[in-house]
Amino acid sequence: MPRGRRIGTQSIEEQITKLDSEVERYKQKISLAREKRKTLLSKKEKEEMSELYQAIKTSGKTAGDFLNTLNDRTK
Repeated sequence: MPRGRRIGTQSIEEQITKLDSEVERYKQKISLAREKRKTLLSKKEKEEMSELYQAIKTSGKTAGDFLNTLNDRTK
């Protein structure tokens, strides 16, 4: 029956160094994930704006007319 992984005879300094490098690696992964998220959110916003523009355009109204209609409904 397996007994699990053997940690070995690493000194405390070696263990700390190894953990520090792991922390740095994860920080880089987090940074890359945040950048990717930012890019995707920007892309989503552009798609939504394009969708909104197309809806306004197909309605036959100008952007100003659409905003006036929208403002009238909220009052």
